[in-house]
Amino acid sequence: MDSFFYLVIFAGAVAGASTGLLGVYIIGMRMPFIGTCISHAAMAGTIFASLAGVNTTAGAIAASTAASLALAAVKPAKWRIDTNVALAILFSLMLGLTFLGMGLVKTSRAELLGLLWGSILFVQNKTAIIITLMGLLFAAFAAIFNKELKVLLFSRTIAAATGVHETFVYCLFLLLCSLILAVNLKIIGGLMIFSLITNPAAAAYQICRGHKSVVITATFFGMLSAVAGFLASFFLNLPTGACIVVVSAVIFGVSVLFKTIRQKHD
Repeated sequence: MDSFFYLVIFAGAVAGASTGLLGVYIIGMRMPFIGTCISHAAMAGTIFASLAGVNTTAGAIAASTAASLALAAVKPAKWRIDTNVALAILFSLMLGLTFLGMGLVKTSRAELLGLLWGSILFVQNKTAIIITLMGLLFAAFAAIFNKELKVLLFSRTIAAATGVHETFVYCLFLLLCSLILAVNLKIIGGLMIFSLITNPAAAAYQICRGHKSVVITATFFGMLSAVAGFLASFFLNLPTGACIVVVSAVIFGVSVLFKTIRQKHD
């Protein structure tokens, strides 16, 4: 019982921290739905891999990677299409493929529907190691390309004009984004991933004034959302995924309140 409890706490903390950190850049680039889009691509890949009788994790990674590279190929200036519009089109395709795959499943769909909310209570040691390695890889990427990412947060056009290798960094960012979402899908779930990407980072942007403080705070808020949500569900006997989503939303609400109070006293 003790080993199970601490494994879930650890896995939740790592998943929350990595998605919180990822959210800093996704929210900063004003693409909040990228998490939902790529996670649904991972869901579609999982389902079709299951139908084909191959490794479902490999299917999730392949599909999410394909979706991220398709998004990276969009050139707003050349295609005369906004990135968010392309994201919406891609999301609709991934959503359609997800439910198409579910329709083709002849056996019980309970396990596949569980991908929506995840199953953190059934996390295994191998999964915890993988998500930890992916989280560390993304943290290293954010540190190495810190300057380039900060310019990308401001504007991809300006980044290209100032000599930053924005296409390479942007593609690498999307690739790592797809890998993190794919490996976290089974324990976090497609719907919960969206809240952990959006709410902690949005909360951090409310109360922090520097990029470094936003990164640290969003990572902490993501970790706090996952751990506190799990503990609330464990002791109150409530659905884990729902508790994590609610906690992350409460953190955002408290951050907005804090910002409002601080502005009144400034």
